[in-house]
Amino acid sequence: MRLIRNTHAIGRLSLILLLLIAFTVGAFLSYLWEIGYIMKLGISVPENPTVDITNIVFPYQDTSFFNVTIQCPTSYESEETAKITQIVVLTNNNTHVRNVTEVNPSLPYKFPEKGVSETFKCIWNWANYTGETVGIVAFLEEGTGPTFQTETRLVNLSIKDARFNSMISVTHFNITVQNAVVSETYVNITDIVVTANGIKQNVTEITPIPWTLNPGDTQDFNCVWDWTDYQNTSVTVAVHTLQGYMNYTIQTTPLPVTLNITEILFNVANTSYFSVNVTNNETSPTYVNITRIAVDIGNLTVREWTVENGTYVNPAIPYTLDSNSSATFVCPWNWTEHRDKNVTVVVDTLQGFTTWRTQVTPPP
Repeated sequence: MRLIRNTHAIGRLSLILLLLIAFTVGAFLSYLWEIGYIMKLGISVPENPTVDITNIVFPYQDTSFFNVTIQCPTSYESEETAKITQIVVLTNNNTHVRNVTEVNPSLPYKFPEKGVSETFKCIWNWANYTGETVGIVAFLEEGTGPTFQTETRLVNLSIKDARFNSMISVTHFNITVQNAVVSETYVNITDIVVTANGIKQNVTEITPIPWTLNPGDTQDFNCVWDWTDYQNTSVTVAVHTLQGYMNYTIQTTPLPVTLNITEILFNVANTSYFSVNVTNNETSPTYVNITRIAVDIGNLTVREWTVENGTYVNPAIPYTLDSNSSATFVCPWNWTEHRDKNVTVVVDTLQGFTTWRTQVTPPP
């Protein structure tokens, strides 16, 4: 009876030992398989040289360049160091490639040893891509390097309004410029440029520039530019800053004011005056204020009437001449000594419009 019990006890012990051995061997084999899988996925190192982009800086006070820091890692098999041949920028959701043509240190660049980093100054104007996500790619001699996604500095400079008003003047216009609250830096307005019929012109500003606009600031600029010859014309007004940020707007100037001298009358029976008829065409978009009438012979002004002495003219000046209307002005001037001469009568307005007509005075 005792022998049977001993035999059963030995059998149970053997079974337990076998189970323990099987569990240990299985766990060890599973561990080896798992380690091998992990090593295959994560620890396998590349054979050819590669690089890592570790930092990109877009300086918010200068949009003409950016800095990119690139490292030549030690985690590849080849003993050769990486050689960078080109750096490009990807814009518009990585659909457009912008080549960086000037880089310092210059390309191609070979790292002196593995494990070191180099910062490259890349000349590329990113003023039109403020606040956007761009990709930076470093091309290697052995192939394409990594792509680093980053966001440029946000500066929202806008022209809120451009006002061409022929009722006020054709010798200047006004614009309102704003630096948005969300902008990351101030800007200095340095230039306002008008392009009309393909011709660019820097305009002279009454408001002194450079003018500093902090984030959230708005400023009106009174720009001196004679747009008489550009009425009813599409013009582009662009604002430039010291930092490189810019914006523009396209406007169509008002319809032309058509001011004409339709008649000059020299009365041979009375040489102490002459009369001039002035018409503001029906298509003119605004009235005009006549502020000066002058008589020129050659390059010399021999007689003129202005706001200061306009009461000598009938009707007196300044005189408001509405659209689709005309007025005849009687101007005192003894033209006895100027018979049979080419006489030019000039009419000026407060708004900057000018018209003139040349006529020969009666002979002696």
